[in-house]
Amino acid sequence: MYRATGQAYKPVPPKQSSVVPSKAQGFVDKASKHGMDELIQADPINFSHDHLFSKLQSLTLDFRLNEPICSLGWFSPGEVFVLDEYCARYMVRGCHRHVSLLNDLLNKADEGFLIDPTLMHYSPDGVGTVTLEEKEKFQDVKERLRTLLEKEIINFRYCFPFGRPEGALKGTLSLLERVLMKDVVSPVPPEEVRNVIRKCLQDAALVNYTRICNEAKLEREVLRQERMGMGVSPQQRIEDMIRVTEFCIDLLRENEEHHGDAFAWFSDLLADHSEIFWSLYSVDLDAALDMQPPDSWDSFPLFQLLNDFLSNDRCAAADAKASARFSLLFYNLFVAAHLRNGIFHTKLIQQFSPKVVRYVDLMEHSIAQSIEKGFAREKWEVRK
Repeated sequence: MYRATGQAYKPVPPKQSSVVPSKAQGFVDKASKHGMDELIQADPINFSHDHLFSKLQSLTLDFRLNEPICSLGWFSPGEVFVLDEYCARYMVRGCHRHVSLLNDLLNKADEGFLIDPTLMHYSPDGVGTVTLEEKEKFQDVKERLRTLLEKEIINFRYCFPFGRPEGALKGTLSLLERVLMKDVVSPVPPEEVRNVIRKCLQDAALVNYTRICNEAKLEREVLRQERMGMGVSPQQRIEDMIRVTEFCIDLLRENEEHHGDAFAWFSDLLADHSEIFWSLYSVDLDAALDMQPPDSWDSFPLFQLLNDFLSNDRCAAADAKASARFSLLFYNLFVAAHLRNGIFHTKLIQQFSPKVVRYVDLMEHSIAQSIEKGFAREKWEVRK
């Protein structure tokens, strides 16, 4: 302690005297009561400074996160100086310091604190040796870090809203690849990385669609209260599905715009994510269509909305953005081609084709009748 405070000599506690206790004597008694005498007189080599430093760093992070928006887990310059000084004076190992910080950051992330992804991605250089305790702790932290990264990829729309912080999602995918490595010299097989990301995006489809349904359900409950608790009619069910469809289309467009660049190397997996998303949607779509009377045209606008989105050549729209990068353009080209005439689009066409054929026949018959009636009313008279 006297070294940390810059004192040249170790202070010696004053001798006890029979004089009436003064204010200073009261402070000495308090120090003795709390065990400060033992700390002052103790030899620093008898302490486990690695564990003391871990406690100090953890408490410092707790204090720093009292202002979570300002810090995002970063220490202030003064706090960094104190921690650096402690490590230098008591020879705390850099590997131990970094692993302890990662463990504390993971704890805070699990508690719901907002942590800057850059802190998770940082890896110090120059670590030449690792103790057995550090290795065991590192393996535990590595597994927890993998769990956190997979959770962030599953919730990528909400952990990285509108692609912010910029490059964080791409860095998370890169860090996941490094976490999957068995050691620093053996690269992980690409198919193993793809399998992990594929599983995450499959779960993400369920998360995204569930949130959309919950949002639409809240609106539906408000409308139902306005309708005085009346049951949902087939027409109202189609109106609800149109609203859900608009949410789904907006979500997929936002994925393309804000997250497409990060998934440029996994564009086929994100396209599969979109197909799974639509397959979840098709379950509710089938239930809504089953409620419709056979002679109803109320579902036709819903088909037009979906078919316009799936058939629309978004490639041209992406190409029109001169500022778009090549990877994002390639992603838009791939996903647009994948969804068009894909599994869901094909099912949708087959599902609505009888109604479309019937609509075309009715329009053809109606036009023919109009032409015949028009010809019947015409009079051919010779002009004089």
